[in-house]
Amino acid sequence: MNEIKNITDQASSELFRSYNDAIVIFYKELCPHCKNMEKALMKFGAKSPETELYCVDSEVKGDLMAELGFERVPTLIFIRNGEVANIYSGLMNPRELKALHASL
Repeated sequence: MNEIKNITDQASSELFRSYNDAIVIFYKELCPHCKNMEKALMKFGAKSPETELYCVDSEVKGDLMAELGFERVPTLIFIRNGEVANIYSGLMNPRELKALHASL
């Protein structure tokens, strides 16, 4: 099973460039939608172990959110070959997540 690693302290655009295939979720600790998105991400990760999963506390990294151009959580950042391939804000189920990931 693929786990979601917390990278809040290290999160940056520079760090993202070192990732080959990753999804980063920006969340708020008390947001129920974020908890549901994390569950969907865990289910996706169980079937896609080649994709690395990371999380970033948005209340700590608001400046990075502004740099990447979004304000809401949960937001997923899809990274392919060191580049931000897509940014998606809102909820998705594991099937929708898999389809979006495969389309990149």
